[in-house]
Amino acid sequence: MRPSLSIARHALVPLFAALLVTGCAHDPDIRMGHDNVAGTTLKSPPDFIKCVRDELPAGEKAFMREDNHALALFLESTDPRQSTGLVEIRPSGTQHHYSAYQRDAWYDKGRLLDAALMCS
Repeated sequence: MRPSLSIARHALVPLFAALLVTGCAHDPDIRMGHDNVAGTTLKSPPDFIKCVRDELPAGEKAFMREDNHALALFLESTDPRQSTGLVEIRPSGTQHHYSAYQRDAWYDKGRLLDAALMCS
């Protein structure tokens, strides 16, 4: 092997490792991800959140929070940077606007997103 190629390879390996670790350590707000659905429902916010919660596995850690007339269901953590899922619903006249976000939705085939759509 040529010395210049060996030096380049040894210099790039730590760089790629650092990029990989940095990328994995970054936990952006779940609302910034690409796994999400949104829509409207005629159900009241508590009924909608209850419906979504009933569709999730029994052992799933879920937390409800009300803030500025919006009702939110967080999965695993109430911190949007650590939560694995979030459903928010806001009253808007006779209909209510909801948004659902799921981190790594491919892992369980988007169960939370499907629940939000089904409950709407």
